[in-house]
Amino acid sequence: MIFMEAPVQRLKLTLINYMPDRIHQMRMRGELRRWKCNGDADELPNLLKQQTVRDYGRRFGLRMLVETGTFLGSMIQATQADFDRIVSIELDPWLSARAQRKFRSAGHISVLQGDSASRLASVLAAVSQPCIFWLDAHYSGGITARGPVDTPIVDELGQILRHPLAGHVVLVDDARCFTGEMGYPAMADLEALVRTTRPEMEFHSNQGIIRIHPRTR
Repeated sequence: MIFMEAPVQRLKLTLINYMPDRIHQMRMRGELRRWKCNGDADELPNLLKQQTVRDYGRRFGLRMLVETGTFLGSMIQATQADFDRIVSIELDPWLSARAQRKFRSAGHISVLQGDSASRLASVLAAVSQPCIFWLDAHYSGGITARGPVDTPIVDELGQILRHPLAGHVVLVDDARCFTGEMGYPAMADLEALVRTTRPEMEFHSNQGIIRIHPRTR
């Protein structure tokens, strides 16, 4: 009897075995070229999102990156030389195992498997310095895993805002999705959460990224 894998499992195996990082990098470079040619300032391509994380880390002197939604590990790959410690949480077992293998030789990188709304609590419990958070955990079809909610952003952000340390920076991807539909909170509701929990922090959205950080002059 021949074992027939489920379609989703076959798709994930195809990704892991036949989509090397260089192809993913080529696609991101193509995305950047199209963005430059089109003059589209609404949302940054992935390569510039990675640069944004690096820039905010340097701007606020942050040495630890916490990411939710590892996916193919491109954010870790792009920023691994910029931070002393990187922790990434991925719900999908296949994608988390892939990232764990990919970064197993890097002692300062940890990839955790599980629901970020649950796993983030243990990460925060061990945090002793201000961090930069890149929140990109959400269900988007294809090979991405689906948790109890399509996006755990309210739970994630609430935990970060209630953390006793001040000075964290939070960057949330896919700002366009925060319309109050498809399981996403409205942008105004997310801003209200920040204003009531951490009124000393700035909240604004620019080029597809929600940016929450200490006030600057």
